[in-house]
Amino acid sequence: MATLGKVEVDINLLVQLQEQLIQSAKAIGEQLESTDLEAPLSKVKRVSQVSTDATIPNTSVQGFSTTPRLDEKPEKFELQPNGVPMLTTTAPKRHSMLSSKSSVSSITLEDAGCSRMLDEWREKFVLAQQEAIDIYSEMHRQDATPKKAFTRRHSHIVWTFEGLLPTASDFNLAIAFNPKELLRLWRLTWDFLTIVLVAIDAFVLPIRLAWPERFADGGYVQSFYQVTPVFWVIDILMNFAMAALSQNKTRVLLTYACTWLWFDVGLVVLDFVLLLQMVPETFKSLTLLRLFRFAKFKHAMVELESLLEARGMIRAKHISTILQCVIFILGVNHVLACVTVYVAKREQFYQRVNWMDENQVMSNDLLFQYMISFNWVIAEYTPAPYPFTATNELEQGLVLAIILTCLPMLGAQIGIISGTLTKMNEKSKERETVKRDLQRWLRKTRAPKELTQRVVAALDEVLKSGENPLDFREPVALDFLPTTLIQELHMVNTSHKLFIHPLFSMLMDERLEFGGRLASSFQSKVYIQGEAIFSQGRRAEGIYITTHGGFSFQPSKSDSSHFKSRKNKSVHWNNESWFAELSLYLPRIHASTLTAMTYAKSLMMTYENFIEVAQDWPAVVVAVHEYAQSFLKLYEKRSYVLQSTWELPPVDWPDYAVAATQLAELLIPGTSRLHSFRVMDVPVECVDYRKLILEDFSLEGQIDEVVDQTKELQEDTGIYDALGCQEEAQRATLSMLCLVWFVRDSYEHMIANQDDRSRLSKSTWKAIRDLLFSHEISLDELNGLMVLLAIRGICKSPDFAKIAPPKDRTTPEQVLSYAVENLQAYLPSLASLKSESYEHLGPIVDILKEFNFAQFLQGENNPHSVWLLKNGLTSQGGKVLKMCLLSQVCILCGVMGTTTLRGSLFLNEANGRCLVKALNTLQHIHELDPHEVYWKYIQSRAEALNLPVLTPSHMVQARLACLTRCVEQQMAADLQDDWLQLTQKERDVLLDIFLLDGHEQKTFVFLYLPLFLANAKANHDVDLLGGLKLLVEIYDRLLQHRCLSLTGPSVVVDLSSLALVMKDVEDIPTLRKCFDFAKLVKHENGVTVLLTSNSYQVLSGQLVHHTRSADMLEQLTVQQSKLEFAIRSLPLPRGQRPSISHFSSESELQEPLRLQAKPSPLEL
Repeated sequence: MATLGKVEVDINLLVQLQEQLIQSAKAIGEQLESTDLEAPLSKVKRVSQVSTDATIPNTSVQGFSTTPRLDEKPEKFELQPNGVPMLTTTAPKRHSMLSSKSSVSSITLEDAGCSRMLDEWREKFVLAQQEAIDIYSEMHRQDATPKKAFTRRHSHIVWTFEGLLPTASDFNLAIAFNPKELLRLWRLTWDFLTIVLVAIDAFVLPIRLAWPERFADGGYVQSFYQVTPVFWVIDILMNFAMAALSQNKTRVLLTYACTWLWFDVGLVVLDFVLLLQMVPETFKSLTLLRLFRFAKFKHAMVELESLLEARGMIRAKHISTILQCVIFILGVNHVLACVTVYVAKREQFYQRVNWMDENQVMSNDLLFQYMISFNWVIAEYTPAPYPFTATNELEQGLVLAIILTCLPMLGAQIGIISGTLTKMNEKSKERETVKRDLQRWLRKTRAPKELTQRVVAALDEVLKSGENPLDFREPVALDFLPTTLIQELHMVNTSHKLFIHPLFSMLMDERLEFGGRLASSFQSKVYIQGEAIFSQGRRAEGIYITTHGGFSFQPSKSDSSHFKSRKNKSVHWNNESWFAELSLYLPRIHASTLTAMTYAKSLMMTYENFIEVAQDWPAVVVAVHEYAQSFLKLYEKRSYVLQSTWELPPVDWPDYAVAATQLAELLIPGTSRLHSFRVMDVPVECVDYRKLILEDFSLEGQIDEVVDQTKELQEDTGIYDALGCQEEAQRATLSMLCLVWFVRDSYEHMIANQDDRSRLSKSTWKAIRDLLFSHEISLDELNGLMVLLAIRGICKSPDFAKIAPPKDRTTPEQVLSYAVENLQAYLPSLASLKSESYEHLGPIVDILKEFNFAQFLQGENNPHSVWLLKNGLTSQGGKVLKMCLLSQVCILCGVMGTTTLRGSLFLNEANGRCLVKALNTLQHIHELDPHEVYWKYIQSRAEALNLPVLTPSHMVQARLACLTRCVEQQMAADLQDDWLQLTQKERDVLLDIFLLDGHEQKTFVFLYLPLFLANAKANHDVDLLGGLKLLVEIYDRLLQHRCLSLTGPSVVVDLSSLALVMKDVEDIPTLRKCFDFAKLVKHENGVTVLLTSNSYQVLSGQLVHHTRSADMLEQLTVQQSKLEFAIRSLPLPRGQRPSISHFSSESELQEPLRLQAKPSPLEL
């Protein structure tokens, strides 16, 4: 047994079949000797001995020979008198000519440039595309704003690889903060100022109350208290601003308004009352109410401790707790000491006995007075005796208050300090225990000394780090919680780290219900100092998101000039970022090295896990595919520059790629840059091209007038320029100019820049105009067509398509139809169009959705498309048809607008004649059957090439002439030669492909078939014959996978991936092996042929599958074909008609030995 690609064939059986064919040829020769037919017989003998590279004689251009052939079978199609090929019998259930083991899946090709990079994602994309459209449509219909939409948290660092650019010499690092980081930094700064002011208040206010004479002259203290009320007013406004900028601003605002607001307002009012000296001296003690702001000190310290804990600085948090307790004890004693002095002086003012006079304290200086009162306060709630006692009721009440309040507070603070110290000691003992256990285990296992030192050093680094595992052990309570809650906790702990990446931030939106699965797909990685996260030369496994520690990024060495002057090629940082994102979408080898500079942590996700976790979420699959396509386009533009640092591309690329997805606009409506073009008011001036149509302009003047009248085409301010669709703008401009030239009969303008040999003739020009303007078209209607041509190109932009509902953005024609009805606010030319000009646009656009004139022109579609056109024109008049055809002809004439705007390069003589035939045929669409209209056009193209149209086979050749863009008779002759070299079975398959109408008989419509055949014809190693043979194999595989079971009268097959590689493939065996690894895709919109990574490896020579048996099988197949052709070409005398047995089953193929022992039917 031998294998050709994935086909198993018995070589010995085929050798016996060849011998049998040779014997049959000899028997035919013996029969022909009596009638003097030695020449043909010698031809048969020569053909039977010909080598595999022999060629078959060509036939004449005038048609097929009418000489009788051996075993000539009637075709299953017959040509009706009206020229329509009709199926004579029920279409048989065809079996594949070749056995195939290829897989069936789903794919669509959006961009040829990225087709080799997204094999797995593109396969999942089409499987999910239709379901994602339904999900997106439901999201589009929901008007309510969600409770929580996704937010984009950017990395703290913006990497600018200026050293990689040809114009720079250094490897620079720029730090940029996003708004949330700026807000957080400002909040920390404001809290620090609050702590400072509260500390000054707590120290100065009691002293100022106790010794007011020291501050009677004003000075810095007086100025300080004149300024601080303004600060606290700003603090209130700052709290409102922080609440308004927070994520849940409504809840935060209500919380502040119901709690801290009244407290802050009351203290600010007190500040101004005291500042204006509106309080009598007897109530000066009210100034101590300002000390309630100490609560703000406590709040700020809580925020600081939370920050320390989040950074893993547990020891610093414990020290902070102890310091707060000490400061609190000292602060309370400081206030009470000053209050005792104030009480004594108050009593002295009223000439009463007081403790300071009794103990002669007043004669001492201020510092000594303060120390005595401080000591007395402490002695009141300690067992130590003190000689001072209260001398009046007020002082005794103060002493009692000190004892009753300060003693519990002191105990509580001392308890907190002792508890914190105990925790610190326990942690230290635990660390020592862990370290001793490891050392004991290493000694028992007799680990090498060097390895032991490295292990112990690594453990010390881990235990001293902020991410000490002993501080973050999972509690036992987690064992009792449900799995769903544990997953939710894990998602919460991981999700905030994923928010730094724009794509993951979008996918974490709660409406997608995907956040938990995404977070679970990341694995936590731990590294010690000096360990490589990834290194140069290793295969990239996925994306890395750094979460803790310091890292060093080292690009690879390069001989490029912009690397030579770089002094320091590595970058060090301690912030969150991500690396190697590109490996999620295509296989890559690391070109740089990332090393941990300290104990570090990261989150890592492989591309396998990403695909596995996303494949059950259609909306996510489509969003990731769109994101990856946009991201890879950016990379392709700068792949040379970023080749050695692809792991760390510019930080703005993910934002740009996220904006290119449909999901981003659905989650946050109105954020697209396109919404800046929305105009709420109807333009005052109506767009008017009458002057351009009626008056004489030079060619340059016409171009300027088109741009001036059409706001969409204007530079800097037009929507084409804003969305980066400059090429489409040029095509739209040329299409509009062509319409003007058709109307004004400007033949000279149309043929400008055309080559003399292919230039459009005046007669063809006149014929086209007569067919297009057989009905009179008014200026208003022409004005509407000009606007339609102006806006059609923008509907190809994915950014513009996002405005339309998801179900209306599949094709540019669908977007155009929705735009004409609903998007006038974004298209000023359409909005300013008069009603007389606007009324015909709707029917024209509806027809454009159903009928593609360009596909009809080159025979790419089938009679069903003509039926759709006729059905769409049922309620319309002939003028709508004329306007529709005129617009499509102008669109075709403008396809070369990117080359030049001075004349149409498309409308040369050859294409002009094809247009005349197509337009002339479509004139009769109301009178003739759609099948007759379609085949009448195909026949007219064949007759122009002098091809016969007498049999169904002739009709297939005529359609192939349209598909291969034959415009010369020699090209048609070559097509006939290729047709004759096909086997009978291959011809039967091509009859099914090209003659089934797609309306009454279900068939396939192959998209990009003209490009497929043109590239095959341009490749001399494949040629048109090889392309047709591969098309037969594709058809057989489609039947084998039951692709005709899909809904619809015609099943659309996308051949774009094969068409792209057809031009450069080395030979037919390589092409077949490439197709063997391809995947056939079945989805709701049809079938797509997807080339896999193995297919591209075959094309590049990386995957070689070569066997001698396969070569032998190929040679035997060629010899068999040549023998069959030679035998069929022999003319026989009247009454003699020998036949060749066609072995159609394996049982018949197993009879050669028996047939050799008995006379064959030919010998009899």
